[in-house]
Amino acid sequence: MHPETEQNDSKEKCDSTQTPCSPDAYPFPLDAVVLAGTHQNPKRLIAGRNKAFLDVGGKMLIRYVVDALVGAKSIGQIFVVGPAEELLAVLTGYSNRIRVIEQRGKMMTNCWAGIEASEDCHRHDELMPVGERPLLVISCDLPLVSAASVDDFVRRCARLDNASDAPYAMFAGVVDEPGVRPFHPEGDRPGIERPFVELEFGRLRLANIYVGRPRDLANQGFLQTGFSYRKAKDWRNVVALAFKFFKSQGGWQATWLTLRVQLTLMLSKGKGYWYKRLKKGNTRERVEKSVSEILGGPVKVVITPYGSLSLDVDDDEDFRILDECYEEWAAITAEVEPEKH
Repeated sequence: MHPETEQNDSKEKCDSTQTPCSPDAYPFPLDAVVLAGTHQNPKRLIAGRNKAFLDVGGKMLIRYVVDALVGAKSIGQIFVVGPAEELLAVLTGYSNRIRVIEQRGKMMTNCWAGIEASEDCHRHDELMPVGERPLLVISCDLPLVSAASVDDFVRRCARLDNASDAPYAMFAGVVDEPGVRPFHPEGDRPGIERPFVELEFGRLRLANIYVGRPRDLANQGFLQTGFSYRKAKDWRNVVALAFKFFKSQGGWQATWLTLRVQLTLMLSKGKGYWYKRLKKGNTRERVEKSVSEILGGPVKVVITPYGSLSLDVDDDEDFRILDECYEEWAAITAEVEPEKH
């Protein structure tokens, strides 16, 4: 395993082994960036700790994610961004595919630390310019992630990328209602249930996995704002998000999309005329077009059947439930069938 910081100037070449051409595969394993930074707001820590170092089901969260990426055939080098000293202490024994990068600050700043480390690693590759090379980004707090779920998601992204006339800037992973229903509470059984985005093609929520070419997004500042409020549960937070978008250049599109989706969610209980009309208008094409214009690059929504990719540790209650239900939910996840190829 390589300990690295942003000052590291290692010339060691990374593995860029080319794989046979396939419509549902990239020509090389993708690098992965794991976001494991310590939140700057102490109130956002779980049990007073960085989520990466919490034990769920008898194993540290960061190890679940790293083990899944190591086992995934679609993944090459793995860049873990966070408190380097602590990460190095818990990630001993892994291969040189794992590189620890010192955190810089907020989530997107940390993400760029990992992206730049990957780019430095491939600077002299002849296969593809580093700015055009896709990579995978994933959070550190997914105890139910697996190599199969990572490979399945990358295959879906590769198929869309290879079929497109121009490469996409970002694939955003989402899960649908059937995928997360097994993890909802029922009767006395504990569970985790979070709001959906009501769209014409399904009730969806963001997963914690992405594939993309970040330098192809012209308006990257929107990403930090969006992620800061992505789990807004009431109108005060939604209005705050809309206002932040509106103040930015071109932000009226983001403002309208945010308010429209939230209004559809609020009307979903009654299933009345306006709910049906708004939901019918929330088409895949409209959503993807709006998000692409907001971020300044082509964005595609990718539905994964692995609902567990949305089950991160948001708060202490999530932490307790995931730990309590881990064995049962891991068995459910293991039964999910990946897309045939």
